[in-house]
Amino acid sequence: MGNRKVNLKKYPFLMILLFLISFFLVIILFQRFFFVPKILMLFFFLFAAGLLGKLRMFLQDWYIFIGFLYLFDSLRGTIYITICRFSLPVYTTYVIKLERFLFGSIPSSDLQKWLLHTNSSDQFSWFEKFVTVAHGSHFVAFLLVGFIIWLYKSDSFQFFKISFYMAIFLGLLGYFIVPTVPPWMAANTFGLFPPVSRFVMAIYNMAIPDISSGFDTNPIAAMPSLHAAFPILCSLILWRIWRWKAIPFYFYALFMQFVIVFSAEHYIVDVLAGAILAFICYFVSSRIARFKFSGIAHQSDAGNMFRVVITGIIILFIGTVIGSYNRNQFINNRAAYNLYVPRYIDFFRNEKEYSSSFPIQLYLGSYYFFKGKYKEAIPYFERAFILGRTEKEKGMPAVRLYRCRELLSNN
Repeated sequence: MGNRKVNLKKYPFLMILLFLISFFLVIILFQRFFFVPKILMLFFFLFAAGLLGKLRMFLQDWYIFIGFLYLFDSLRGTIYITICRFSLPVYTTYVIKLERFLFGSIPSSDLQKWLLHTNSSDQFSWFEKFVTVAHGSHFVAFLLVGFIIWLYKSDSFQFFKISFYMAIFLGLLGYFIVPTVPPWMAANTFGLFPPVSRFVMAIYNMAIPDISSGFDTNPIAAMPSLHAAFPILCSLILWRIWRWKAIPFYFYALFMQFVIVFSAEHYIVDVLAGAILAFICYFVSSRIARFKFSGIAHQSDAGNMFRVVITGIIILFIGTVIGSYNRNQFINNRAAYNLYVPRYIDFFRNEKEYSSSFPIQLYLGSYYFFKGKYKEAIPYFERAFILGRTEKEKGMPAVRLYRCRELLSNN
């Protein structure tokens, strides 16, 4: 009994669990937050595949998938740029109405009242740091699941990739068709319910300054929540392969749903949409796999290594070009892509309803200001100045009022 060893090949989900537990323990024991980017995990996988003598197989199976993930990260920012550039409608209130209809209040706000240990911007407890680490693990956990599947059940890896191709594509489509304001922005920028702490981004940037700018390229990409969809989709795939043996990962997936609501990054409605997305992708991929890949034990993404490499290079090149363009836009035209630039359509449709709201009057004035419509901006800034309760609140509309009048007089 004393010499009995756990067979990781029989229980490969333990590798996922042990990695995540180790990840969290380092944070707790050393009280140091750090972020593990996708690229670091992929180098780890590449190294592990080389040690196992499966480097060629890894490149064949992963290269295009990796390129697609990089392209996805770039397209998130492109969608935000497009929405800002063409003044496409962004939605704010429908999720708030749904949350209140379902729960009577805003769960993110309630959870923070009950569980948030501090409101200080420079002091966070171990709990907030733990939640932040869990939030960050989203970016690598699904890759780890994919690697375990590829390593132990290679015939199921194609199914894994199809599922995630579909989830990512539909997620991007949702970001474009229904761009939605997350809870932290609705509360802190527009005052639609009491302020909440966006402690996740604060802790990220305290540990590694400006790290959030690397992956938070679309602040209105809340619907559907891929933070919810990815771990749920992984859970469904793991159930398909290992059934009850993968239960530990299910707890992780469930905890992630709590994390994104508690951190005010998503509404529960976003989470439900993410869950629905995961189930749709799983069942559609099951049908595709049944008809297209039945009887195929293991094949690469393309017929041979050359085609895989060329396809992967093309996708990575496109992603790099798009990412570079996005970066230049965000760096050189910061004013064109700040939170006041998108057209939050609900505020325009219901202006009278928000006539006594300082944040929204400030937003409406700022929207016209950044569009160069200074005459239209003045009435909103005047109203915001009157509604301002403190000198700080009155300061911004006063400055922009002066600027509008100056620019109009010069013209």
